[in-house]
Formats: sequence, structure tokens, C-alpha cells
Amino acid sequence: MNEQKNRSRHLVDPEIISVLDLFPTSDLTGATLMESRENQAKMIPQMDVTQLFPVTWEERAVPSYFGGPDIRIEIIKPRELKYDKMPLYYSIHGGGMVMGSTVGDRSANAALAAQHGFCCVSVDYRLAPEHIQPSQLHDCYSGLKWCIEHAEELGIDIQKVAVGGSSAGAGLAAGLALYIRDQKEFDIHHLRLRSPMLDDRTSISSDHPYAGEFVWTSRSNYFGWKSVLGHEPGQEGTSEYYVPARAKSLAGLPPTYISIGSIDLFIDEAILFAKQLAFDGVLVELHVYPGYHHLAPAFPNAHYSQEGAKSSEYALLKALELV
Repeated sequence: MNEQKNRSRHLVDPEIISVLDLFPTSDLTGATLMESRENQAKMIPQMDVTQLFPVTWEERAVPSYFGGPDIRIEIIKPRELKYDKMPLYYSIHGGGMVMGSTVGDRSANAALAAQHGFCCVSVDYRLAPEHIQPSQLHDCYSGLKWCIEHAEELGIDIQKVAVGGSSAGAGLAAGLALYIRDQKEFDIHHLRLRSPMLDDRTSISSDHPYAGEFVWTSRSNYFGWKSVLGHEPGQEGTSEYYVPARAKSLAGLPPTYISIGSIDLFIDEAILFAKQLAFDGVLVELHVYPGYHHLAPAFPNAHYSQEGAKSSEYALLKALELV
């Protein structure tokens, strides 16, 4: 990796290049995990969204449907309702399966609730390596199933349900969507995947010549996948619910929105997933943003960040028949 340093720096969009010097890239390992979790928590401090947006916020502990521990969820609703029954947006946070929390999605969920009348629920799933799959799948499914079963209490419309996430959260969202499709207990109507972590095999393939140099590297990806799977990445027989790119068919998934940066490590797997969705008859929208790396969301005012926010918002509203 050293001899290839800065191999893709000339491709980085100038609007989002500054973060690379502020937060130099380092590979995530077992030895650095706890420090990385602490640093991330400091970067994304707790916020009271009720002071920033006209919304309510509460947390609940809901039961696991698989005999596991209770699952913490956050519920954000608009103070002034736009609908008799609110559409539901269920978000799954990123962090490579090994870091992160619901705090990272809190502001975006509050904005969605305030602007478009959504009930936004985020799930605090268990992290690897302390907990391996199917812990994450079970937690994410249980949180959403609880919402569906308590639709009247929450005031939500179970015919307008979207699931989304970024990075590892997007991978978990895709796996969750496959599981929901096969369980046939309820339906979801839109899937939003931003910079999705979909394929464990990316972590053991040869380095991409221009993607994955910055922020989330191949070695960090290897650590994340090995941590959550509990074994070496790339093994045969790994469940598609844990690794969505392993799915033989994506038929039956809801309309799906995918966005990815051109120098993000996940560029190839995102494009291949979109191709498979189209092949299997699923409505898919794919955006590849030039020169964008994995930390592009840190620049919400950058041109393509704004373009992505508009397009993903429209895709969500259209899929739920709200426009």
C-alpha cells in the first residue's frame, strides 16, 4: 500500500479533499478498535434534535423475536402530522459492522420527519466482534417487526415502509430486505443504499488501482467482515442475509436507490448489485459521484452531496407514492 500512496488523490473532488488531511487514513484493526470507537463518538456528539427541528424524540427497548436481549430503538416524529398515518423510514447506521451508533443518523432522520412527515426509527444493533451474525440481522429484523406490529401505537402506515442505511448500514439493510422477502411476514416498499458494504469478497481481492485508498480501506474492510462473520471472508456457504452480494436472485426486492463514490472501495460491488437488481426485474436507481470517497457525507454542502440528497429524497417519496 505504501508504494501506491496517493495513487488516487488526483481524482478526489476538490470540495471534499480537505478531510483527507484532517483525518489521515489508517487501517482498522483489533488493536485500534476501541480507540476508533471512542474517537468516532467524539466526532459525532450527542445532540438534542428536538431543539433543532420541530420533532419529538424517544427511545424504547423492544423485545427480540429470536430470544436475544432487548433492542434499543430511537423514534423521531414530526410535531405537526402531515398524514393520518405516517410513512415509516427505518434506518440502520454505518460503521463497518464494528463501530457507530444511532446518533449518526439522528439529524437526517429528524430532517426527514420535519420536512416530509415521516416517523423515523433507527435501530441500535449489536456490534461485532463482540457479537457476530446473525445477531445484527436478528436485531434489525426485530426492531422493524416490532414497528409493524405496533403500527397503530406508532401511527404509521404499513403500506409505506422504507429501509435504508449507509456503508455497513446499507449492507445490513440489503440483507434485511432479502430476509423480509423470504419470511413473507410483512413488506417493505423502498430500499435506500448509500455507499453500501455488500460483499465480503472485496476484502480479499487484489487492491483496486484507484478505489479504497482513503477512509475505508481494504484492510479495514477485511477486519469488519471477519469480525461480523466470525470467520475468514470469502468462504463458500455464507448466507446472503449476511452478505447480500451472495444472493442468487434479488427478485422480489422493492424499488432500490444506490449511491456510491467513484473512488469508494465499494464502487464495484455497488455497480454489480445494481446490475443484478435490474436483471432480476427490480426498479433500481444508481448514482456514481465522481471523485467521491467514503467520507463524502461529511460535506453536505458539496455539489454532489446536494445532488445525492435531492435524488435520494425523491426516490424515497416516489416509491412510497408521496409525490
